[in-house]
Amino acid sequence: MDAKQTKMLPRPSSNPHADAYVEITPFETGNMSTSCSTLVEDARGSSTATSWRFLLRHRKTGTNFWFDMGISSDLSVYPPAVQRVHAHFQPSPSSTSIEQDTRSLNIDPESIKHVIISHGHWDHLHPLPPAFTKSNMIVGAGSSAHCSPGFPKAPDSKFDGRIWDPELRSFPVEELPPPASSPAWKPLGPFPHAYDFFDDGSFYLIDAPGHMQGNLAALARVKTKKGQWKWVLLGGDCAHCNLFTYWPDAPFGKMPKALFPSGCLHESAETARRTIERIAECKRNEGNDLLVSYAHSDFLEGFWEL
Repeated sequence: MDAKQTKMLPRPSSNPHADAYVEITPFETGNMSTSCSTLVEDARGSSTATSWRFLLRHRKTGTNFWFDMGISSDLSVYPPAVQRVHAHFQPSPSSTSIEQDTRSLNIDPESIKHVIISHGHWDHLHPLPPAFTKSNMIVGAGSSAHCSPGFPKAPDSKFDGRIWDPELRSFPVEELPPPASSPAWKPLGPFPHAYDFFDDGSFYLIDAPGHMQGNLAALARVKTKKGQWKWVLLGGDCAHCNLFTYWPDAPFGKMPKALFPSGCLHESAETARRTIERIAECKRNEGNDLLVSYAHSDFLEGFWEL
């Protein structure tokens, strides 16, 4: 079959909005190091993973927003249960905060409108900084119930009540409607549920179940330095390695249940596998027109083109 016939994502010619795209700037927020046996039973050696956050700008409206926050530059902000996890994963954070990263692009933190969180794990979010006075945090459907009330009301919780407890947080949190029942979600390529965030085809949130309740990916339309149109898929923790994009059936590995009750890095291995298969299908269909990166990718595919 001709490769052009397999492409399922909207083509630029089908979009009446010439400026319907986003600009993306990645920031490395630090890394985590652990023994391989922490991740896969009986494995040898050590493993180090990077953690990314992405600042985006909607070209048409000038809206500035973040996708994921990554690791906080101040590890003391995390609940005690998370800090106990740090003993296993030994995070080494970036020296710059999300506020400093924002300012590094000459963007006023007050102009950040949204901070979209792929899911509720500690290495993807922390309380919004006070300088983000006009920001809301956007989370996937079911996240609040899954993560509430959080610490300190639940002393051993790995979730922060300053995010999940309405009585403690100092910023608005907006939860997306349920993908299975809300008409706001529509099929897009191999993905059953996509949310057209700006209603112009430039940026979609993708329902990406399996890793944890409310898990999201993002699909962004971009323009390269050479003026070519491409898509970027920000996969969060849908997978933890770029290899899954090309080998979606690769084993997850058996993990110590003392740290991972499900036996792997995903709450539901079967559901997570289906999400990975859809990402892999999208990559096969789109080829070089789709760049796929995950929150812990050791490299960001094709970002030098942007």
